[in-house]
Amino acid sequence: MKAAANKIIRDKCLKLGLSQQELAEKAGLCKNTIYNLEAKKGATKVETYEKVCKVLGIKITYLL
Repeated sequence: MKAAANKIIRDKCLKLGLSQQELAEKAGLCKNTIYNLEAKKGATKVETYEKVCKVLGIKITYLL
């Protein structure tokens, strides 16, 4: 993933008016997962990025 993948996701959420909690619920993830993804804490599974991208309406390749 791009070093800026977390920023792309955060910016898209802001544009859509989604909180971390709302994104997590829509993606079927827990809020801590979204927090960790945005804060770049630990490794994030590709499946997690796929779920987030689906909710945000972007292709995962946009983050590569």
